[in-house]
Amino acid sequence: MYTRDQVKAITDKVIDMAKADAVEVQFTGGERSGTRWANSSITTNLVQFDLNVNVTVRVGQKVGTSSTRDTSDAGLKTMVAEAIADAQAAQDSQNLPELLGAQNYIPIDSVLPNMVNVGPAERGRMVKESIDIAASRGVVGAGYMPKNDMANATANSKGLFAYYRSADLGFVLTCRMADGSGSGFAAISGVKDFSMIDVKALTERASEKALRSRNAKALEPGRYTVILEPRANARFLSLVTGIFGARGGGGFGGPPGGGGGAGGGGAPDAAAGGPPGGGGGGGGGGGGMFGGIGGPDSFMRGKKPGDKLFSDLFTLKSDIGNQVLRQSTIGPDNKPAAPVTWVENGVLRTLGAGAAASTNQSLVQEGSNLSVEEMIKQTRRGLLVTSFWYIRGVPSQEQPLLNTGMTRDGLFLIENGEIVGPVQNFRWNMSPLVGYNNVTLVGKPVPMLLGESFDSGTAALVPPVRIEEFYMTSVSPAV
Repeated sequence: MYTRDQVKAITDKVIDMAKADAVEVQFTGGERSGTRWANSSITTNLVQFDLNVNVTVRVGQKVGTSSTRDTSDAGLKTMVAEAIADAQAAQDSQNLPELLGAQNYIPIDSVLPNMVNVGPAERGRMVKESIDIAASRGVVGAGYMPKNDMANATANSKGLFAYYRSADLGFVLTCRMADGSGSGFAAISGVKDFSMIDVKALTERASEKALRSRNAKALEPGRYTVILEPRANARFLSLVTGIFGARGGGGFGGPPGGGGGAGGGGAPDAAAGGPPGGGGGGGGGGGGMFGGIGGPDSFMRGKKPGDKLFSDLFTLKSDIGNQVLRQSTIGPDNKPAAPVTWVENGVLRTLGAGAAASTNQSLVQEGSNLSVEEMIKQTRRGLLVTSFWYIRGVPSQEQPLLNTGMTRDGLFLIENGEIVGPVQNFRWNMSPLVGYNNVTLVGKPVPMLLGESFDSGTAALVPPVRIEEFYMTSVSPAV
C-alpha cells in the first residue's frame, strides 16, 4: 500500500507546513482484508482501507494536536491550522521532553512481493483447494485467511523518520464431521512469506484429526504427560509473557498489583466463521483480574536476573531482525530495538524496565528440529493436544498465574510412541510457571499468534513442547 517514499512525502509536507517550534507527525495506513468460509463454502471477502495522519505541534510550552484522513494539500493545511489553534488556546505544559532525532534501525524486509499481491482471487483459489481436499476426506471445512498490508511511521522536525510496513497472511482451518462427531484444527498465522503456507498439508492435518477424533475414549482426569502442538503452546505461552514487565520484579519496586487477564475477549473460535475476537492472551495470565491475587507482580517480587525460573529447555527471546518473523525493529519509544534474551535455559536474563525490545516484538521460544511426529515416538504415554479454548485466570494464593481452559479439536492418547486413539476433551488447571518448569522435549518452532484472534501480524515463533504432570481436572463433553 503506502511505500516509504509516499509516507515520507506526506510527513515532510506536514512538517514544512507547520510554522511551530517543534512538530511530530504520525501516519497509519494500509489494507486489512480477509476471506472466511464455513460449511465448505466461502461466506465473506472483506477489505478495510485505513488512513490517518496526526500532527502534534509545540508553540513555546503549549501543545496542540489534530488529525485527518485527507492527505491532499488542502486537507493537510487544515489539520495543521487546527493543531496550531489548539496549541495557542492551551495552557503551558511543563517539562516537555526533547524530541528524538534521526535513528538507525536494523534493516528488515517485511514486504515481500509474493505477499503484497495476494488478493481475494488468490485467497479464493487457496480456499477452493482446501474445500476440495476436505470434501475428498469426507469432512466439512470452516476457516479464515486474514491479510494485512499496513504502514506506520513517526516523523518529527528534528529528523526522526521511523517507518515500518509489513504484509502478512494467515491460514486458520477447522474441519469437522458433518454429524459433529469429530473435529480437527490446523493453522499458521502472521506469515510474511507466502511460500510458507502449505494449504494441502494444513487441510490434510485438520481433516485427519477430525476423522481420528471420532468415538473418543473417556479417560479419568489426572496429571498427564502432554505434547502441546504449536497453537496450544502459543496460547499457553501468552500466559507467562507478562512477568517480564511485572512491577514486583527486582529493580521495579512498588506494591504488587494486577497483572492482566489471561485470554482477552472475542470469539473463541475465529476459524469457525465467527467474527475475529480481541487480541487477548498477552497479559501474563491468572490473577490479573482478581486484584493481583496470584498475578505476575506477586510472583516476580524479589526476582532478579540470574534466578532459575523454568526448565533448562525453556529459552525465550525477542529476536529483533528475525528473518522469519520480519517484524518491526523500532522500539516502543521510537529508539532502535535490539535483541533481548528474556530467559536462557530456564534462567531469567532480563526484566522489562529499560529493555531494548518488548515481549510482543519478534518473540521466539527456541526449539529443535523435531517434528510433532518425532516427539510422539519419544513419548511412552501421554496426550497429544491440538488446541486450547477459552483460557481464563483463576485466583490462587498458592499457585501464581493459575489458569483454566479446555482442550479442543483433537485430543489423542499416546502409548509406546504411537497414537492409539482419540480421548474425550478435558478441562485443565495449570500455571505456565509450573508447566514450563516441567518441559522435557521441544520441537520445531513455527509462526503462530499468541492471542485468541488471528488478525494481528505480530506472531511469535512457537515450538511444540512436551510437558510433564499437566493437570486435567475434569471431562469436557465437546469435540
